[in-house]
Amino acid sequence: MAKKMNSPVTKIETISSYTIKNTHGWEVYFLSLNVNMKLGKVTRNRTINQVVFTKGNKISFSLKDKSGKDYKNILKPKVPVEAYDDEHLLVGNRDAKHKLLVFSDPFCPYCQEIVPTLIDDVKANPKTFALYYYHLPLLRIHPASDTATRAMLIFQKRGDLKHLKDMYHLLVNPREINADVVLKAIKEKTGIQIKRVDIYSDEINNRLKRDRKLKKRLMLTGTPTIFLDGLWDATRFKYKTFLK
Repeated sequence: MAKKMNSPVTKIETISSYTIKNTHGWEVYFLSLNVNMKLGKVTRNRTINQVVFTKGNKISFSLKDKSGKDYKNILKPKVPVEAYDDEHLLVGNRDAKHKLLVFSDPFCPYCQEIVPTLIDDVKANPKTFALYYYHLPLLRIHPASDTATRAMLIFQKRGDLKHLKDMYHLLVNPREINADVVLKAIKEKTGIQIKRVDIYSDEINNRLKRDRKLKKRLMLTGTPTIFLDGLWDATRFKYKTFLK
């Protein structure tokens, strides 16, 4: 028989909160809980996310819209202001009217379809959009994206949009785990030789850690994930309404 789990909460942090439109005043709170999970004699500290809905003195862990969809599955935290930094600004003007933020994996089929076009649209409308690019390689299903993403960071630092976008069209198995094989495919596609020592530098490792940190804060699980002016765009195409 399984033993009862005792999990005291040691810290609660509000990640984001806002009023939900068309709900007559209901608010959503995205919480980060530090929990000491104890099972038998073993205690481990874990950070878990929790979504809570409130209105006046009411509190709920579930809130559904008119179609029966639970808001906890269709809402995400707002993007924190500090996420819009120069390090992640890929294209567009810093003072553009609208801010776009994307999390992407170069081997994700939907990313391959959507993200290169998104980059081109922003490049053509720099006063309308600023695009902040974050990396979310889905290593369990696309292990080759680790090497490709690291190469993208090198191109990103150089301001080389052309070769960064080339990473979405590499002729290599997405499940390839040998970095040398992926680097060879990158050279064949771009004509540029990138060394292993460069992609595993402390600078690259730390950048990926920062991207993962925001991914966790925003409670993301898949790609491409696009935020428009701080709010998650489930359609991924709302930005097109602002295109000239």
